[in-house]
Amino acid sequence: MGFNKIVAVSMTDLFVQQIENMILSGELAIGEQLPPARELSVKMGVSRTVISAGLVELEKLGFVEIRTRQGVFVCDYRRKGSLETLIAIMRYNGGAMRKNEVKSLLETRDAMECLCLRLVCEKNDVAELERLSPILDSIRDARNADEAAERVFSFHHELAIMSGNVLLPLLYYSFKPQGEYLWSLYCKRSGVKKLYEIKLALFSALMNKDLDSAIEQTHRIMDVAKKQKGHGNTSQIPPCP
Repeated sequence: MGFNKIVAVSMTDLFVQQIENMILSGELAIGEQLPPARELSVKMGVSRTVISAGLVELEKLGFVEIRTRQGVFVCDYRRKGSLETLIAIMRYNGGAMRKNEVKSLLETRDAMECLCLRLVCEKNDVAELERLSPILDSIRDARNADEAAERVFSFHHELAIMSGNVLLPLLYYSFKPQGEYLWSLYCKRSGVKKLYEIKLALFSALMNKDLDSAIEQTHRIMDVAKKQKGHGNTSQIPPCP
C-alpha cells in the first residue's frame, strides 16, 4: 500500500492561484488595475505580507506588472510569461492543455530535436554515443508504457547533453512530464517494442552520421503524437511538478 506525501499549501500560493484564475477566466482583464494591497488584504482575509509576496510571484509569471507609485496592473501573459506560466494555465484547465498549446509544444520539441540531432552528428563522437546503449536496452526491457516513456526521456536528455549546447538539456528537462506523456501514449497505441525499434533506428542513424535518417525517426513519433492529441478543446497532459 502506497501513501502520498501531504504538502500544505501556503496562503501565498492560494492567493496566487486565485488571482491567476481570475485573470485566465477573464474576470480580471488585461490592463486592469488591481485594488491596493491594503484593500486586497481586507477583502481576501490575508496579511499584506502575503499579498506582497504573491504579487511578486505573479509578476515573475507574467500575469501582472508592478509599477512604482502607480499600482499593479494585469499583463498579457503571452508577452511576458514563461514555461511556469504554461503550468499555471494547465492547472487552471484541470491539468489539461488546449489543442493549440499541444500543437505549439510539439512544434517546439520538434525544433529542439532537430537542432540536437544536428549538433550530435557534427560532433560524431562514437564513444559518447555508446553511452546510449544501456538506455536503449532498458527501453527494450520496459515492463509497461510509462516505464518505457521514462527511459526514452533519459535517452533524449542524454542526447541533449551530448549536443554540447548548454541550454538544450535544461529545456528538455522543462518538458519532461509532457514528453513522457506523449511517449507513453505512443506506447499504449503502438507498443513498447515499436518505440524501441524507432529509438534503435535513431541510434543507428547517429552512429552512421546520417542526419536525415535520424530526423526521419524523430518525425515518426511527432507525427503520431499530433494525430493522437485528442478531440475537443483540451488534451490531458500532466503539468510539470
